[in-house]
Amino acid sequence: MGNFQQNLKLGVAVAALTAVAGIAHAQESKVELPKADAQARADGKAADAKVSKTKAGDAKPADGKQADGKAAGGKPEEKKSYFVPTRGYRLEPQSDVPPYVRDIGKTYKQFEGIDWLNIGLDSRARFEYRQNDYRPWTDTTTNPPTSSRRYFPNSPWLLRTRAYFGVKEIFDPFRFVVEFQDSRAFNTIYEFQGQEINHTEMIQGFGELYFKNAFGKDDLGNDRPLSVRAGRFHLELLDRRLIANNEFRNTTNNFEGFRLKIGKKENDWDIDSFLMRPVVRNPYDWDRPEWGNWVYGSVLSIRRWSEYATIQPYFLGRKQYGDVLNASNALKVHKETYSPGVRAYGVIGNWDYDVDINKQFGEQGEFRGLGNRQNVLQATVQQDAIAYSVEAGYTFKDHPWKPRISASYIYASGNKSPFDSVNQTFDQFYGFNQPFSRNDYFAWTNMKTPRVRLEFEPAKNLQVDTAFNAFWLASSAAPWERANLSAPLGNRGDFIGTEFDLRIRYKLSQFINLSASYARFWPGSFTSSFAPPVAQQPFFPQSFPGQTGTTFGLTGRPTDFFYLEASLNAFGDGQPITKDPASQLWGAIGPEAKEEKAPSWRDVYVGLNGGGAWSSPVTRSVVYPIDNAPASAPVAAASNFRDNGRSNLAGFVGGFQIGTNWKFDNNIVAGLETDLRAISGNTDGQWQSSAVPVGGNAFVNYQQRNTTLNYLGTLRGRLGYLVAPTVQVYGSGGMAYGGVTSTSAFLTRRAAGTNLTNGTAVFQDSRIGWTAGGGVEWAFMKNWSAKAEYFRYDLGSVSAFTAVAQPNGFYAYAANTKTNFDGNLIQAGVNRHFDLLEKE
Repeated sequence: MGNFQQNLKLGVAVAALTAVAGIAHAQESKVELPKADAQARADGKAADAKVSKTKAGDAKPADGKQADGKAAGGKPEEKKSYFVPTRGYRLEPQSDVPPYVRDIGKTYKQFEGIDWLNIGLDSRARFEYRQNDYRPWTDTTTNPPTSSRRYFPNSPWLLRTRAYFGVKEIFDPFRFVVEFQDSRAFNTIYEFQGQEINHTEMIQGFGELYFKNAFGKDDLGNDRPLSVRAGRFHLELLDRRLIANNEFRNTTNNFEGFRLKIGKKENDWDIDSFLMRPVVRNPYDWDRPEWGNWVYGSVLSIRRWSEYATIQPYFLGRKQYGDVLNASNALKVHKETYSPGVRAYGVIGNWDYDVDINKQFGEQGEFRGLGNRQNVLQATVQQDAIAYSVEAGYTFKDHPWKPRISASYIYASGNKSPFDSVNQTFDQFYGFNQPFSRNDYFAWTNMKTPRVRLEFEPAKNLQVDTAFNAFWLASSAAPWERANLSAPLGNRGDFIGTEFDLRIRYKLSQFINLSASYARFWPGSFTSSFAPPVAQQPFFPQSFPGQTGTTFGLTGRPTDFFYLEASLNAFGDGQPITKDPASQLWGAIGPEAKEEKAPSWRDVYVGLNGGGAWSSPVTRSVVYPIDNAPASAPVAAASNFRDNGRSNLAGFVGGFQIGTNWKFDNNIVAGLETDLRAISGNTDGQWQSSAVPVGGNAFVNYQQRNTTLNYLGTLRGRLGYLVAPTVQVYGSGGMAYGGVTSTSAFLTRRAAGTNLTNGTAVFQDSRIGWTAGGGVEWAFMKNWSAKAEYFRYDLGSVSAFTAVAQPNGFYAYAANTKTNFDGNLIQAGVNRHFDLLEKE
């Protein structure tokens, strides 16, 4: 403990000395600050940036000042804050108060003057579809738990609800915050993990002493406070690569400990220090801190150069006490990591940059083998790692879409050899992985990643970003940790693969936000080398300790990941709420509703849908002998399904749609619509068994069949007729597409023996077919409509093959399967319309 205290004092002393030097330099320079850019980019938007859009692509500060830095009267804008957010992609950390939280006094007029209460309530639902997911999962139903692969597509629903209550100012210097989060999931075929579920849990509960003017004011008149926090909290620092909430994930990183901060982000400088333990998530029980793991450090932020340069020297440290009883080998050994670094970012005209470099040293324990026994000896090795990231971007401010194109290069070292006394694998602490890969395949460790990205805003409240990435191992002898692929001899190359991603976000209303994303990963030579069975892999030796054997073809296939997400904030988007959504709707459709102008039906629209889908796909299997052994023909005959393999699928569907209408003078409305639906419950399994005697032996056969509809989308034309100015009936038809899975497993056992032979005919991919149907749509408000519709869809048939052979030659047979995927869909939906003829 004495050594830990010395290291802690050293870290704090280094950060404090850096802070004093930076502050002294800042006070001497007295630099005149240029204006901050009014455009806060994408996820880098400051939590307190009050920006209102007047029309597509134009940004205007909410206080009436112009975007050129002048007030409405033409005078130069008086700068009120030194803070400028980074434009780096998803690198801006959240503020202490989460983005979904609102000051109730500024939200509802009825509570005006109650500016001491922060309150928040939001809920998020996300449907994910992953095919050929490389990330392994831990199967705890086995003893001991085993690491398994995700060989079949998975379609989980993730639900997250958060509630926040915070009191400030009224009891100063004492303040407190309580935040609860409930994370749940369903509709998965794999065991849930800690990143997916954490039933009702307090993720923040802390008290804080806040001294508003403890260090006076800065040159712009902003208070420089002192705050001391103790309890459970979450936080994000720097560029979120080392300490972050992991906002995309269904659960949240949080800590227990102490946090001391001098200043705030509006000041010309501030320093943020902390000593804390990570909280271990127990999905069904109360979370507890990891007692033997301490994280500490300080971050100094110097902003006197405003948008041109924000400098952040920092120091992070970790002290982990070895726990020999822990189930994880990584936590059985001790670890001391010292991690000094510096980050700088800024905006220079249309250009922006963000640079971070970190050097790690210290020591850590590791397990080594003795002869044929693994993890027997514990050794101590030195930590010597480095990581850096560089991003540069250019924003076309004069273009109405405000496109930003950027390029970045990210590096983090990996261990060069398992035999030496040095560990070069960079410790990523508790960072945010999404900026590296939309598939969540990479963290800031053992990687070399160049990337180009394009971000733009083609319409009001609509944001799009897309990128192409390439990935290499920094060291071919160190593992690709997120995929658990390792070649300690370094004999499989270092090219991991490439990834394309696309994300679309849309603010549907003051309370509802929608998001959709797609990512595809193509495996490289390193990844593909683990696909064939071990015996067919051209690398030697195959049994080297720590080396991954085979993934049975999984890592030889590209991966697909897309999600649909809808989030609801009970207290809106931060703008004042004059009427709640229910009263607004009732005012539009109730008995006292004012007659509104009928919609033009010449518009584009976006909306949500939900309903049900049902079908009865038939799987036909043909089983036939492929050997002259006497048992082959009887066993094959007994393996055929007697009921033609009919399944019954039914479940909930829900998703997004976007489309356009054009009304002709004779009340005919033509349109085009595309949609994508998430699926829940559309899966069914059937099985049968049979026995057949052959020449004094008895053979027992089993067949297990599973059929699943994973997702469903359409691209359709519409043709309707206005039976009233606000009501149209229509027919619709076109292309349907969806993800389907059909598996038929054949198992045979000789009753007098122990051999169990099996084979599985599998089809898992996307299919294209047709759809047709119709519905009715009612414009209950000028820009809002509701609809109800029915469709018939047909995705065609899929085929699969397998072969089964008994090792001792008693029998051998093969099976061909064919499954038809067609069904019915009924749904309701709501659309937000944007009139093409209406003037701004």
